[in-house]
Amino acid sequence: MDFIWQDLTHAPFWIAALQIIGVNIILSGDNAVVIAMACLSLPPRQRLWGMILGAGVAVLLRVVFTLVVAQAMTYPFLKLVGGALPLARAPKSSLR
Repeated sequence: MDFIWQDLTHAPFWIAALQIIGVNIILSGDNAVVIAMACLSLPPRQRLWGMILGAGVAVLLRVVFTLVVAQAMTYPFLKLVGGALPLARAPKSSLR
């Protein structure tokens, strides 16, 4: 329990938490625009359900994808391969 208190008192923890919150707000805003555009032409009763289900599915998908990516990051050498891919695909003129 002491390690949690140590993390909460350090600035890097709060910086990382604010970065995650910021990305989440940006993604949520994007989802809200897409859901609103999709529900715009629906009748009022269906529009309400479209917004509720659209927001619910967006949250569910974000949780599922987060769990999948968190699991994938435990694979050996995945970060190394991911870091090397941009170098392998870069045009030869940009490497000079």
